[in-house]
Amino acid sequence: MAGMMRALIWEGDGILALREVPIPEIHPTEVLVRVSYTGVCATDVEIIKGKFPYSPPYILGHEITGKVIETGGNVKELKEGDRVVIDPGVPCGECFFCKASQPEFCANYCELGINENGGWADYVRVPAKSAHKIPAEMSDVSAAIFEPMACPFGAVDNAGLLPGEHVLIYGDGPAALYYTQIAKMMGAGRICVVYKLPERAELLQRFGADDLIPFDGQAAALKEHPSIRDRGGFQLVIDAVGLSDTVKDAVRYASTGGRIILYGFNDSHTDHFPHREIIFKGIRIFGRTNSPAVWSRAIECVARNQIELNPLVERVVSPEEAKEILLAGNLTGLKTIISWAD
Repeated sequence: MAGMMRALIWEGDGILALREVPIPEIHPTEVLVRVSYTGVCATDVEIIKGKFPYSPPYILGHEITGKVIETGGNVKELKEGDRVVIDPGVPCGECFFCKASQPEFCANYCELGINENGGWADYVRVPAKSAHKIPAEMSDVSAAIFEPMACPFGAVDNAGLLPGEHVLIYGDGPAALYYTQIAKMMGAGRICVVYKLPERAELLQRFGADDLIPFDGQAAALKEHPSIRDRGGFQLVIDAVGLSDTVKDAVRYASTGGRIILYGFNDSHTDHFPHREIIFKGIRIFGRTNSPAVWSRAIECVARNQIELNPLVERVVSPEEAKEILLAGNLTGLKTIISWAD
């Protein structure tokens, strides 16, 4: 498909430009997607600021949804007009991990919008295997922020949450809101959330939080919590914040034999890691980013309204507005998505 398109291009540290560039040409195993919406992630701001060892220029944007408008000659499972959400991870298929059916650990991993051209554009070229058809019940707005939900979905799945187990979640941002819904859907017996922002309380309760504990003063409240008093701790603790203090608290409040999901990483490292307590309590720790194996199940859960995504979209902006927001680092609130509609 010949022609030009708009694209937000990272051109160097602190430089993001909205430019006209050629529409990409696809290979036989790829599809061309007309982008409807793309999400904005804190990682995008970090890339723009040069905090990762990536080499510009390229198009950012890894939370992508749109409609297939062209298919490569070898593509059979997709057709023009299909609405799709994109898994941005592109494993090589040849390394040890890929051949061991663990593509999320690919040694040569690349990711659309992270270290190669992504979806902050009118069109994006993607491998057909990365494009998942979405049902009519899933809105384009929900699909735009599906990818950052699939990561927590895979993390809870990997940690093996069992029905009736008690769960403690640290955080009140989008990740914590995803985790609350996922834990509820997967059968958690009781969900306690330690949060900071009062305006998030109603949404956390709507999504399944049984107990809300303000971050300040949490120690006294948790000391008297039934999960601590009667069970010796929570079977699963999820740190969706990633500070030294929240990591240590996760270990403190996990039960003997419990599990911890470390998801946030506000701190690049953790001071005074409580390894002795981890050893004696027999705690298992899980870390997870992309989880390609769960995408079809997660799509089904959203389509059946078992997980709500629309309430997490706080604002829809134009590419021009997105550029200003990103350069200012103004990502306060819940999710921001970019509309690429004409």
